[in-house]
Amino acid sequence: MKHFKFFTLIAFLIMAIPCNAQLTINIRYTGVKGAAKKYVKEMEESGIAARIRAVEGCLRYDYFFPADDPEGLLLIDEWADQAALDRYHASPMMKEAAALREKYKLGNRQIRMFNAQVQTVKTNMDTNPMHHALTPRRQGLAVIAALEAKGDQAGLEKALADALDGGLKVSEAKEALSQLYAYTGFPRSLNALGTLQKLLARRQAAGIKDNPGKEADPLPADYDALKQGTEVQTRLTGKPFNYGFVPATDYYLKAHLFGDIFARNTLSFADREIVTVSAISALPGCGPQLEAHVSGARNMGVTDEELRALPALLEEKAGLAEAERLRAALATVLGDAHTPVRTVDFSVWPKGVLNPYGKFFTGNSYLAQLDGGLANVSFEPGCRNNWHVHHGAVQVLICVAGRGWYQEWGKPAVPMTPGTVIAIPAETKHWHGAARDSWFQHLTYHTAVQEGSSNEWLEPVTDEQYQTIE
Repeated sequence: MKHFKFFTLIAFLIMAIPCNAQLTINIRYTGVKGAAKKYVKEMEESGIAARIRAVEGCLRYDYFFPADDPEGLLLIDEWADQAALDRYHASPMMKEAAALREKYKLGNRQIRMFNAQVQTVKTNMDTNPMHHALTPRRQGLAVIAALEAKGDQAGLEKALADALDGGLKVSEAKEALSQLYAYTGFPRSLNALGTLQKLLARRQAAGIKDNPGKEADPLPADYDALKQGTEVQTRLTGKPFNYGFVPATDYYLKAHLFGDIFARNTLSFADREIVTVSAISALPGCGPQLEAHVSGARNMGVTDEELRALPALLEEKAGLAEAERLRAALATVLGDAHTPVRTVDFSVWPKGVLNPYGKFFTGNSYLAQLDGGLANVSFEPGCRNNWHVHHGAVQVLICVAGRGWYQEWGKPAVPMTPGTVIAIPAETKHWHGAARDSWFQHLTYHTAVQEGSSNEWLEPVTDEQYQTIE
């Protein structure tokens, strides 16, 4: 009965669509305990997804994992016309995919349909927007590239495991980490490959069967790396490029990087630019190179939607600074609006959890309890606490990262940068928080604490008061 209702709904949605209209169908599922990722992995490894993509008129058949639902799955498929969709519905793959969904108990279907000739059609079940335009495979490539560049082996190991669970092949992971020696250096590349090797050994011992993938096809005996590399580089940059200042480097770029490495067909050119852009985002001081590769990625087939999805992914999986560098590059290349923000490194001073005292703050802050009675408070840009008073105790603030403000009632605001220490006298009305364009972290503790000490929260710092600070 469930299948009947599902296909009846599909039929209802497409009744009014012209037969020659291109169709896009978004179907969202929900599972438990990683079932969605397991379903995608089996769809890919069994070849069912590949056979669906081979159906005449199939323009796209891709899976995405929503950022707002770790157990969710979004399928986006596009068809040249209704006849193409009908061919798929009549194929054995339709039943095979349905059987796998039953196997992994995926449910809570939410359906949206679009077409090129009529207005968007929505069902009343469509309540959660999709935040990532990247396939799970490309999400995995992006995250492992950024963490390789950071040298974060612990984070990389987890990201590699997630990527393998999401369908990334072992050969693809090897290829991405090998390519990166040209951008991040052999030490980081070899460290990352070592992490992958150890992870695969542990997974094999645990009975996990990863898809080994296919090694690159051998190149023809008469392959001309310099000629091919020059063509690839010209496509990437959009025009011929010659680095006459150092001819040897020009040769290495053309013959080796774009000739030898890019010729390996384990990854597509677009895959390789996703990897490169993500890695350079994790390297401080490489803005011009990052902008060049954002442009190059577009020339190699990466869509603007995919590029715009990368910063949020990197912020979640790699770090704020990495995401901010890429946002700045995208603003330059794509013309997107962007206000630069100074970031902080949470690997130095931990971010902690969303502040349980958040009702006394404007904006989001985070609290990490440390040893010795210390606490680290992290403020997002523009976040500040209410005016307040510490009765019977002196509060000490020590800025450790970013830029912020401290202000006592009736006095000018005092800037706080790393190393600034402020001892706030008891019974003093004050507030503290981040600058408009910067994250801000300070340590805090209380001293000279008297019996019966307390904290009195007062009115918020208004936007008008905050905006007057220079």
